[in-house]
Amino acid sequence: MSNSENAIEVTNLVKRYTDLLALDHFSLTVKAGEILGLLGPNGSGKTTTINCILSLLTFDKGDIKVFGKEMKPDSYDIKREIGVVMQDVAVFDELTVYENIELPLVYLNIKPAERNRRVKEVLEKVNMLHRANHLPQQLSGGQQQRIAIARALVNKPAILLCDEPTGNLDPANSNEIMKILNQVNKQGTT
Repeated sequence: MSNSENAIEVTNLVKRYTDLLALDHFSLTVKAGEILGLLGPNGSGKTTTINCILSLLTFDKGDIKVFGKEMKPDSYDIKREIGVVMQDVAVFDELTVYENIELPLVYLNIKPAERNRRVKEVLEKVNMLHRANHLPQQLSGGQQQRIAIARALVNKPAILLCDEPTGNLDPANSNEIMKILNQVNKQGTT
């Protein structure tokens, strides 16, 4: 894939929630390797856009393509290329940090030795290897966010979608999260 290829193309996206027009012919193009931020006030459609791109929400009109292919609810081949960090930190409280990150690889039938290598690699990337055996409730909010990012990265996605990855974090943790995301981008993730 070349850097001139479009990673994401959204064309004339319309999404309504009953009487509320959330997206009104919204379009955007993200080139492979690019960093793009959607800025706007609460309720402006940023999360709705992400959920439509992921085909988690149906929309009324428009087209969404990821790497030139139409995105549909059953586009699992495309979805495997996308890592997601949701607005609210989503970790499984009953699983250790290591198990939280390993889970996507288990579902993809990755062999145990490769799972172990990848989990340790992303734990080092987010500076959390020393917390691998902890439960999420033993961690700060910033540390839990790092775990969510590590889980999104463990499958080496071509695209990483983040919905307010630094929301509710103190400035120091926000800066650390942004450094991690910039590093991941420099390594080729859109």
